[in-house]
Amino acid sequence: MKKAFLVLLVLGQFISCQSRKEQSHFLDTKVQHMEQRNLVSGELNLEFEKDLDDVDIFNYKNIVELDSSFLLAKKESSELVFLDKTTLNLNKSFRIKEGRGPKEVEYIMAFDANEDMIVVADNKLLKILQFDHDGNLIREFKTKEKIPHRLSLSSDNSMHIMNEVFFDDLKDGFLENITILGDKNYTYAKENLKDLHPFGTEGNIKSVKDTVYYLGAYEPFIKKYLNGEQIYSRSTLDNYDTSVNYITVISNDSRSTSLSPAAIFSSRDFDVKKGSIFVIPYSNGDNDFSFIDVYASKDGSYIKSFRTIDVPDKINVYEEERSILTIEKVGDLEKPVFRKYSY
Repeated sequence: MKKAFLVLLVLGQFISCQSRKEQSHFLDTKVQHMEQRNLVSGELNLEFEKDLDDVDIFNYKNIVELDSSFLLAKKESSELVFLDKTTLNLNKSFRIKEGRGPKEVEYIMAFDANEDMIVVADNKLLKILQFDHDGNLIREFKTKEKIPHRLSLSSDNSMHIMNEVFFDDLKDGFLENITILGDKNYTYAKENLKDLHPFGTEGNIKSVKDTVYYLGAYEPFIKKYLNGEQIYSRSTLDNYDTSVNYITVISNDSRSTSLSPAAIFSSRDFDVKKGSIFVIPYSNGDNDFSFIDVYASKDGSYIKSFRTIDVPDKINVYEEERSILTIEKVGDLEKPVFRKYSY
């Protein structure tokens, strides 16, 4: 009887461990912390700068690098803009018709591009649209009940989609890989999102073939996935107590979580090139917090930091040269400026 009990106990522990393994907690990370940054002086040299309003861009989303141009989406409209890679002058642009019908968008939540096509995610209409570089629609499809939040194109034209999460209601995790036609290739390892703040999965993703990197915006960690399996989860350099990012709002009998006015964001943007992850960290209200932190893509370990002229907001690390393009916010009005640095 005692032996049978021990067998059942061991079996129960095994099943429990398997369950925990299958649904690891989303915030489980390997901590890294330093008293100060390894700041490399003199390695980041300004090559040129250009005001974004010179090309009529005042609000923007991420920067996408193509062979001969950069692609940006205007935040205040559904216009996509191609800029010459050398001069950052306007090459061409096209506008997606706004509306709720076929070939139309209500809001560009995310986009990515390669030499074959441009892919746009609309989180209002729950659909993905694909265009050629002249703005001609290739195809569109609905994401059904899932709300697309970020996307990244893989080299085989499959798409890594990051979906919005509400109250741990996703059956297959918040990341998935779908085909060019919208069919599911594979889902990512299921992670336990219970008791997570509603902003906890806010962040960005970038992909290199079947490897996807996720960087949290309010929770400071980097995650690396290969074919949907998590390779590592490492905290970024600034290990703040993220509880200060949130406040509880009580109204009558209801309680909800909101962002604190004093929230410290762990990252604004990042890029993955040349075996390194280049991260823009952010400290709310600190106008001198103008860094680019570099981590090793193989294990997420911190390497060094550069200092930019002003606080950077967006980053692209050039594919073919040792240069970095940033969009930085300058002055009290936070005027957006392109800056290209060599390193």
